[in-house]
Amino acid sequence: MNNAVNQFLEKARNTLNQAYSNAKETFYSITSTPSATVQQIANYVMNHPDSKVTTKHYLGITLSFYELAQGQMKYYLETNGSKILQLDVHSNFHSVVAYRSYRDQLSLNTPVKFPNLNQSQ
Repeated sequence: MNNAVNQFLEKARNTLNQAYSNAKETFYSITSTPSATVQQIANYVMNHPDSKVTTKHYLGITLSFYELAQGQMKYYLETNGSKILQLDVHSNFHSVVAYRSYRDQLSLNTPVKFPNLNQSQ
């Protein structure tokens, strides 16, 4: 019975998170607020030619650390293969995005208010 309750709660939480993501995306679309998902930002950092990448091996696990500075925007990304472990974006010493894989508050596909990714400085 406990397992059934846990499954129900997990499904309810996932449904609410998806509804929240959809509402946020619609709001940003209506208000023309620039937004991007954690996954989109991570892809941007990983594929940017100016990103500095460091790879380290710990106990048989390969971790990659990316750093990118674009004008006033500073990006920091940690990955384990294709899994995003951590993503931080700062602008003028203000945190724009702080994602941690061990937290479930922010999904990889939840849009976040974000400055234009196509800025070239």
